[in-house]
Order: sequence, then C-alpha cells, then structure tokens
Amino acid sequence: MECQPSRVFIFLREHIGDVVNSTAALYCLRRRFADAYLCVEVGERAAEVLRNFPGIDELWVRPTHQGLWGKLRFILRLRKGRFDLAVILDDSADMVLHAWLGGIALRVGVRRKRKFQRLYTAFVPHNPSRHETLEHFRDVVKLLGCDTADYRPRLHPSFGDVQTAKRELRQAGWDGETPLVGIHPGASREHRQWFADRFARVCDALAERGVRCVVIGGRGDLLLAQQILAGCRTHPLMLTGKLTILQTAALMPLLRLLITADSGPMHIAAAMGTKVVALYGISDPAYTGPFGEGHVIIRHNEPCVGCTAVRCVHDRECMKRISVEEVVETVAGVLQVSL
Repeated sequence: MECQPSRVFIFLREHIGDVVNSTAALYCLRRRFADAYLCVEVGERAAEVLRNFPGIDELWVRPTHQGLWGKLRFILRLRKGRFDLAVILDDSADMVLHAWLGGIALRVGVRRKRKFQRLYTAFVPHNPSRHETLEHFRDVVKLLGCDTADYRPRLHPSFGDVQTAKRELRQAGWDGETPLVGIHPGASREHRQWFADRFARVCDALAERGVRCVVIGGRGDLLLAQQILAGCRTHPLMLTGKLTILQTAALMPLLRLLITADSGPMHIAAAMGTKVVALYGISDPAYTGPFGEGHVIIRHNEPCVGCTAVRCVHDRECMKRISVEEVVETVAGVLQVSL
C-alpha cells in the first residue's frame, strides 16, 4: 500500500504486555514515515511503556473508563488533529469507527469481525492461530511498506531507572553476586496465575542450591507476594510494588531468568533479552507467548486445549498440573546448574 502521510495517528491497546509487543511495530512505522508527525494513543495503564520511546511526537493517554462523552471528545480531538493515516494496532472494531468519524482518510489495522469492515482502507484478517500482537501487527505495518527485518519489541529505561532498580535490589538484600531469579506471581486474570504456596516451595528449593529469588510485580500483586513470603522457609527478596514499568525493565538484565505466568512482566523480560520460564494454563502460548528464543513454556492442559469452561477457569485444573519439581528442574536446565 503506497502512501506518504504527513500526520499519522496510531491506536494502541491498554494492557502492558500488548503495548510492549506493539513497540516493534511502532519502531518500524517511525522509520517508514521518518518525516511524518506521529501521534500515539495508549491506555493509561500502559502509558509508561512508551516513556523515552524515540520518535513519538505526541502521546495521548486514553482513560480506562472514558464513557460516551469521553469518546465523543476524543473523536472531536481527532478531527481537529487533521490526521491522514490511522494505524490501528488492535482488533477492536470501535477504533476504526472512531478513526472514520475523526475524519482520517486512510485506516489500516486488524479486522477481527465483519462489523465496520467497510471502514478499513486495508486490513489484516484476524487469525487465532497466529500471535495476537507480534504477528498480526507485523503484518499491518508490512501493508504500509515497512521494513520488518529487525522486528522486535523495544523498551527504553533511563539511566535513573537502572540506578533505581540496582538500589532497590541492594536495599532488599542482594549482594550483587548471587545468581538471581525473578518470580512474578500475578496475571491479568486469576485463572492464569499459578499458586503462591508452590512459588514459595520453588523459592526454597532454589535458595538451598545457591540461587536467590526476588518477587516482583505491581501493587496489585502484593497479596500474592506476601503469601509467597509467608510460605517460605528461606528469605526471597521483595520488590513487589516498588518498581515502575521501566524500572522493572531495567531490573530484567540483572536476572538470570524470570518465572512467571502469562503476564505483562513476561513480555517486559523478553523485550529486555531475559529468559523466561512461563507457566501456562488454558491460554495458548502460540497466541500470547513471549518474543524471542531461549524461553521455556510449561503447559499441561491436555485434553482440554482451548477450554474456557467455567469449571476449568475457576478450579485452574491446568495450572494444578504444573508441579514444583518440574519448575525447579526447568530452571536448572535453563541456568545450566545442578539443582
């Protein structure tokens, strides 16, 4: 698709992991339209992912709950912006409607449903067998002639973020030499979470063999983190609720690996080049998994692949099949140490 827009508007999602992965497409768009004005809209929960990201001329933060009047104000703001290309890095039909109502002539994105299909100038059809963000969004920017040879997520923690992450680790008790493994127990949905008592046993097993664990996450993960610490015989480090998104990104290179469920920090770790041991239940790692190589996915949901039954979601049967011993052995294999 040939176009040379002067003002480009990019719609992004609101979940941290989705926005982390979207930075790969954002980088390609900046290079493709080097002389264009780039305005990016992102959900407020993930806005910090884009702090320090080079080449964004303007950032609009979308409230989590904006209501009808908020949407109308947004559409009016779009019209005043006089954008000539909308790149919709989402599969929400509402966004293409907003772009059309906002007077944007060219509208390119992912089409999940036939609703508002005619409003797209060009689209990539949603395919549930392909990665939700990495592959779909790569195909979108390819439609616009972007070079995707170096397609990978990018985060830009500042020098201050790095210093803060190191300081918090020291204050938590890390000696700077002991091998460090991150534990992130949270997830956006409860049925994706593993169990606090099992994370505690993993921490103890690793500590007994000379590997220190650090429990990380946002303030919403504090209860899980406290449950892990209460269940431990040893003393993992505690950084839950103490780091911002980009400070968490700055922490990742200090970790030998991260143990986590399907979560935002999983994608942050992958973007920063840190290996991940990801614990999966009913969600599909082919659709939501981490970017790059060297990661290990642990998943036992046979014979209920793709199951979203209420019973399975409530009981987390798939997650119960992941044993402490399996996680510890997997970590040993990734670290190449005898555990």
